[in-house]
Amino acid sequence: MKNLYYPVQIPYILSKEFSENIKYSEEIALDFENFVICFWEMQSVTEQNKSTIENIIITDGCIDLVVDFTTKQIGFSGMNKTEFHYRVNLPFQSMGARFKPGAFYAITSIPATEAMNTFLPLKEVDKSFNDSLFFSLPFFEAKDYFKNYVGVLVKDKTVNEFVTLFDRFCEDVPKFCIEFYKMLHFSARQCQRLFLKNFGMSPQLVLCVLRFQKCLKLLTSKSLSPGEILDTVKYYDQSHFIKDFKRNIGLTPVELIRKYSEMSTTK
Repeated sequence: MKNLYYPVQIPYILSKEFSENIKYSEEIALDFENFVICFWEMQSVTEQNKSTIENIIITDGCIDLVVDFTTKQIGFSGMNKTEFHYRVNLPFQSMGARFKPGAFYAITSIPATEAMNTFLPLKEVDKSFNDSLFFSLPFFEAKDYFKNYVGVLVKDKTVNEFVTLFDRFCEDVPKFCIEFYKMLHFSARQCQRLFLKNFGMSPQLVLCVLRFQKCLKLLTSKSLSPGEILDTVKYYDQSHFIKDFKRNIGLTPVELIRKYSEMSTTK
């Protein structure tokens, strides 16, 4: 079975306030797996709460097609560093498609830098999208409409070596960027330009995201200690590993394990 990059997003673990007020779920996009990792949705637990909370969005190299059903906005957005203070006004309904790193450019021919660390309205990409009709639908009907639209977006599009790069390296993360250059048969300078166009990130940042997401996956799915992960993911030393991890998630590996333990004991 081929490896597929599946990044970890765990706002319900990182924030007690989030978990108490919002239900978050993901659905693997099997029909569109060449370009789409999953469909996700977030909904308020109750419509009575009128407060504002913060969502933590972990860096994963992806550009999502995001729908804020409450404010009636739809567009592409990605983040090349973790957003710790993304404010959400309750009550709230949202959905999205998480595209594979590199898929946005392959599908739209728009450089990924146009949608990374910003919000690119869908109308600037596809003027034919009927947002009036879409936002007039009930939420459950809009979900089907949305999935069908994503299917139209990716239909007949061609997968290239950039769209498959995260899949190729997600399990065996390189130690150095030179492995990217060798695989793609481009110079370091060419790859700097091509990575920005396809990912909205430099090769070094892509390597950091791959390494961090591999650590996060291991910590949340297997009984490995931080020390064992250090060797598996090829970090230079433990202090570098802990510093990098905390910068990307706001917690040390040990603190994340503790949060998981606390969650399991309260269920």
